[in-house]
Amino acid sequence: MFRFPTQYPIDSPAVQFLVDSTHVAPIHPHVYSNGHICASILGTEWSPVLSVISVCVTLQSMLASCKKKERPQDNDRYVSNAPDNPKKTRFHYDDDTV
Repeated sequence: MFRFPTQYPIDSPAVQFLVDSTHVAPIHPHVYSNGHICASILGTEWSPVLSVISVCVTLQSMLASCKKKERPQDNDRYVSNAPDNPKKTRFHYDDDTV
């Protein structure tokens, strides 16, 4: 799901996987079980030249190249305290190897 702020494209969209009783978020070290995605292009490395397609391709590449199929280490703590909008989270981007 993409949610576009009024400042888009200067400000990045909020992007997350939809999670409900029939859909679960992909299992990846940068994807929380509530669907929030920790990816620098959605935060500090956002650029107004990026498009919805480029975000989707980046996420697809991130998921396809993953060698560890696991949740982030802090998944349970994050999900229990997470805001509805992932853009309100200040993710720390320190691992681009997965």
